[in-house]
Amino acid sequence: MNAFHSSIVSALFLLLAGAGSAHASGDHDHGHGDDHGGGHADQVEMSADMADRMQVKTAIAGPGQLRITRELTGRVHTDPARVSRVRPRYAGLIQSVSAQPWTRVTANQVLARVQSNDSLQSYDLRAPIGGWVVTRNAQVGEVTGSEPLFVIADLSELWVEFDVFDHDLDVVRVGQTVDIFGLHDNPVGQGVVDQLSPLAIHAAQSVRARVIAPNPDGALRPGQYVHGELLVEAQPVDLLIPRSAVQRREGRSVVFEQVDDGYAQRPVELGRGNAESVEVLSGLEPGARVVVGNSYLMKADLDKSGASHQH
Repeated sequence: MNAFHSSIVSALFLLLAGAGSAHASGDHDHGHGDDHGGGHADQVEMSADMADRMQVKTAIAGPGQLRITRELTGRVHTDPARVSRVRPRYAGLIQSVSAQPWTRVTANQVLARVQSNDSLQSYDLRAPIGGWVVTRNAQVGEVTGSEPLFVIADLSELWVEFDVFDHDLDVVRVGQTVDIFGLHDNPVGQGVVDQLSPLAIHAAQSVRARVIAPNPDGALRPGQYVHGELLVEAQPVDLLIPRSAVQRREGRSVVFEQVDDGYAQRPVELGRGNAESVEVLSGLEPGARVVVGNSYLMKADLDKSGASHQH
């Protein structure tokens, strides 16, 4: 528990001691053994008002889909088929330029006007695709050469190339969904595995998985480093709870169920899980309302109550 959480717990204890609105049940008669903790109280009495003030959050336990995922890291790239290098049809003098770097253009929009060296006739140089002008090599008064005058990239759909290491190769498949996150775990897109490279990289320790990612809002940018959560499968589970609901107490996993006058400790047996959710095999009934936010407050209160009654 960090210092911030410790200060919250201390504040809670002061409130409980002063107001008497929440306390562990059985304050005067445990120490002679019971079914929930060798003499420790197994319930915290807390009013609804106190729970609101302590930001206690609850949720209903029930059936759900347990997502089995893998974490991948990668980088965003443009799709080569969505990049156009625009060259003049005939060499000549650039008379005007109407497209600026890092502006968006539409297909068939005029980019520049060029006077042909051969016919001395002027013609419009138009964008073959819509997208962003990422490079402009056209200046009024210059004579065109062999280099593209403009490079246009359509960024509405991008590639994300993820590294897949040996321990994940057996579960990564074409067609799987990948949720994509940025530097600070902010969601920036979702895509589907389109292809696995046949060649090993990084001294044969991994291969590349190419994910096709729609990018309608521009949240993904070429060159950006990202990480992905690849969905391997979604398994139906009879009783699923957020992992934040689980506390370890006296060597076992417990959750706190909301009851009429507070929150009761429920020892549970856990099954499969991921970083966010976990399956409950026994110890809790479907439909139970359990603490999923700040459940450590209940644990801390029971631990404090049990310690104060040790002889």
